[in-house]
Amino acid sequence: MIVTLRSSLLALAFVLPVAAPLAAQDKVAAPAPGGIAPAPARKVAVTTLTAGQGAKPTREDYVLVSYKGMLKDGTVFDQNEQMPMAVGSVVPGFADGLVQMQRGGSYRLEIPSELAYGAEGGGPIPPNSDLVFEVTLLDFKTQAEIDAMVAEQQAQQDAQQQAQPARSGQ
Repeated sequence: MIVTLRSSLLALAFVLPVAAPLAAQDKVAAPAPGGIAPAPARKVAVTTLTAGQGAKPTREDYVLVSYKGMLKDGTVFDQNEQMPMAVGSVVPGFADGLVQMQRGGSYRLEIPSELAYGAEGGGPIPPNSDLVFEVTLLDFKTQAEIDAMVAEQQAQQDAQQQAQPARSGQ
């Protein structure tokens, strides 16, 4: 399992582009004309199914997750095991949930449509759909940790290549 996680995270360094971090800020809307304040923005509901341990990822980190994405009626639209992803490159509601998780924990996310695919929808997701995800946070790494893993892997490959000509000459 550790080898799989390590190689999946290493693959992450090559597969995912470095995403610009999303600003993590709550914006307060100004009152509408006539003095009526807009409805408060809906937020992601995170329910802990199995508690994790340790630190939580940031929006700049890369995560390794297993997940199942569903519409409110339970229709599964996506699921993956050991999927690497940049926290900052997913829909805002999913990122909001990821930064509340701890390594090894399992969670249920309820994401309002405005923090998911909104009025446009996407693929099998109809417009204005609230989403539900069951997510297990398997691991996460910072960009610096991934860079170090890539450098270590490159050094090992370089050492193997240098050792091969010496062996073939014997």
